Amino acid sequence: MFSKLKFLFSYMHQYRWWYTGGILFLALTVWVSVTIPEFIQRSIDLIADGRAGNEADFNKNVLIIVGLALALILVRTFSRILIFIPARLIERQLKGEMFRKLSSFGKDYYDENLSGSIISRINNDINGLRLIAGFGILQIGNIIFSLSLTPYKMWQLSPALTLYCIVPMVVVFIIVRIGMAIMVKNTRLQMNTLQRLSGKTISFLSGNSVIKSYNIYDYAEREVQKENISLFGQTLKIAWIRSFVMPLLFNLGQILKIVVLFVGGMYVINGKFTIGELTGYIAYAALLSQPIMGLGWVLTIFQQGFVGISSIQTILERRGADEKRQALPDEIKANLFGDGIRVKNLNFTYHNGEKPELQAISFTIKPGQVVGITGKVGSGKTTLINCLNGYLRPEKGMVYFGDLDAADLRSEDIRSSVRTVSQEVFLFSDTIENNIAFGSEKAPTKNDFKEVIYKSSFADELARFPKKEKTLVGEKGIMLSGGQKQRISLARALYTPCDLLILDDVFSAVDTDTERFLIKQIFDNHPAKSLVVISNRISVLEKTDFTIVLEEGRMAAKGNHRELLEQSEFYRDILALQQES
Repeated sequence: MFSKLKFLFSYMHQYRWWYTGGILFLALTVWVSVTIPEFIQRSIDLIADGRAGNEADFNKNVLIIVGLALALILVRTFSRILIFIPARLIERQLKGEMFRKLSSFGKDYYDENLSGSIISRINNDINGLRLIAGFGILQIGNIIFSLSLTPYKMWQLSPALTLYCIVPMVVVFIIVRIGMAIMVKNTRLQMNTLQRLSGKTISFLSGNSVIKSYNIYDYAEREVQKENISLFGQTLKIAWIRSFVMPLLFNLGQILKIVVLFVGGMYVINGKFTIGELTGYIAYAALLSQPIMGLGWVLTIFQQGFVGISSIQTILERRGADEKRQALPDEIKANLFGDGIRVKNLNFTYHNGEKPELQAISFTIKPGQVVGITGKVGSGKTTLINCLNGYLRPEKGMVYFGDLDAADLRSEDIRSSVRTVSQEVFLFSDTIENNIAFGSEKAPTKNDFKEVIYKSSFADELARFPKKEKTLVGEKGIMLSGGQKQRISLARALYTPCDLLILDDVFSAVDTDTERFLIKQIFDNHPAKSLVVISNRISVLEKTDFTIVLEEGRMAAKGNHRELLEQSEFYRDILALQQES
């Protein structure tokens, strides 16, 4: 509990002057609220007195009531503005921090956590914290001030009647407190179920084409329905508790009015109370019921919010992949690839793997070289390049940039020199132009947009789109074919100059003519100092300075086209197969 409060106050402290102003206006709100019944009481007594000559006093009291009511509207509005705005600012800040933190995590985190669960944490859990920082703080201040001033005013009128009012309040509060404890337990289960439902929904929507291809609609519907029914059941339990607890809170004011009317009415009959005092007391009883209702909401908000804070803390307190690594000075980073990359006896095992994915791999990439990587499916090609670009982090002493060990370098520094066009193409739901320019904000230089479009063999197709480069590609590029998406991804890599460009099977979704054109542009024009090309196409591999053949995570052969024809059976097989085709 203390760690959660400390976490909350660390954000609220930044906006302490906002909260201070809000609390001051909230105090004024409560003061005006408890002052109005005094003038109502005087006005009613003047009416009950019914004597001529009281008109001036009556009009004066009514004008004061109207003035106080207008002042109440003003100070209440300011109290909410000054408290709710910092809550929204905290929400915005937290979402930004969580996104930056999530961006710093490695592959192991995303293997263990579903995307839907992460999205649910960012949206739902932060909302709980925002409610604490906004509505929760407002209600706490309202409760403190109201329960200080209102009972004092009631006690001044009648101590005995005040004690009569306290009894139902205590009973209702105990019942509500028990109900809230049960409700929070179910709320925690509801949030976990919602995260699972979000994860499955996003997975099934992303894999919609697979579901259609294999005709497994029933399976997808059953899985979603199972979590949906579970969420419904937990939500219904919360609704049952609320349907019992909330009426008690909402009708507490009516209960108090009945008590006041019965006991206070007897006082009036016996001459202990005037009609005006009874009316004023009823007004105070109504004011007193509001903070008690607010107390129930505060308990709910804080308990739900603390569940959300726990979830947020698990992300913010987790160390990022580069948290312990120091950023390189600009002059060193600019020359990071000056001596190339040296791979020395590289071994790599995934965090959830049982056996090594790569074993005893050694080679050097010098500036100006074009290197090919080939092998069967699952031989470790993509794993190898991800060890070079910093996405996967091997142990120390295995990958070097010049004399610098890659294990000590930040991913951001590595990727300032190394750019990868991955096998899994991802396009954002934006224009073609913005997708190509994505990631170039910090680049000191950029290539000409039209030239990049031409080199990626996308110029003719772009010209056919009515809106040209302003064309929206849809969610994950759904409006485009696989080849079009791959060429836009290639254009994105070519748009910003880099030292080492890694192409992971970028020719797989294009036709033969487009392949020839891309090979010419990439190999003849050298868009980067050095190239690493993953491919099983001999037309690509025969143009490299040397090619590495991987088999079951090991380097089975290494050499140029002629050397590999002598060394590698796999290389000879794919050549024969492609010649027959």
